[in-house]
Amino acid sequence: MPEIKAILFDVFGTVVDWRTSVKGHILARCPESIKTSVDWDEFTQEWRDGYFKFVSDNSKEDAASVFNSFLSVDQQYRQALDILVERHGIKGVWTEEQKDDIATAWHYLKGWNDTVEGLTLLKSKFIIGTLSNGNMRLLVDMAKYAELPWDVVFSSELFKIYKPSPMVYLGATDYLQLKPENVLMVAAHMYDLEAAKKNGLYTAYVVRRGEDIGRTASPEEVDYFVSDFVELYKQLTAE
Repeated sequence: MPEIKAILFDVFGTVVDWRTSVKGHILARCPESIKTSVDWDEFTQEWRDGYFKFVSDNSKEDAASVFNSFLSVDQQYRQALDILVERHGIKGVWTEEQKDDIATAWHYLKGWNDTVEGLTLLKSKFIIGTLSNGNMRLLVDMAKYAELPWDVVFSSELFKIYKPSPMVYLGATDYLQLKPENVLMVAAHMYDLEAAKKNGLYTAYVVRRGEDIGRTASPEEVDYFVSDFVELYKQLTAE
């Protein structure tokens, strides 16, 4: 196996626990939300599901809006919030200012229990960075909030197209001045790793609660299969 010099991470679900973080943000910033009949776990999942459809539609090179009117994840989450408010019958519960604040929940997500320790260990041996569909400001805010020790932040926003487009994976390796085979992609989602593998990157699957529902990943499909980032460090350094 060629030498791995850099490790790139998917972020949502892989590095941070978006479910509990987003729900917690809503209930903390707008306590009146508790009085509604909304299932906030379901609400949060629907918000995330809308994001997946959006990036899927905008990850193809022939997507009509990709290069001329690129929409950031921040913008998509804010637009989707209005749709969810209507769907769940809570239009009068939040003001526009409150909805703007709630939409920033995705900037302030907490890491999994192993995240900071594992990333710090990996950073001692490799270049580590994000390779996320989240926009740049979102990823920077999240890094500061969750104390994520990145060496570099790569966002699909840099390439004006979303993962799993090859332009994102190969664009990041170009910025690092590394061959794809010298870069390891880490994710809790097989669609991300399948695309990375097709473009020559090595792959590591990390098992995270609630991610890849309905899609069972197996160790045979990836180069590394781990339960957390500390285990990944041990496997990579043979400790």
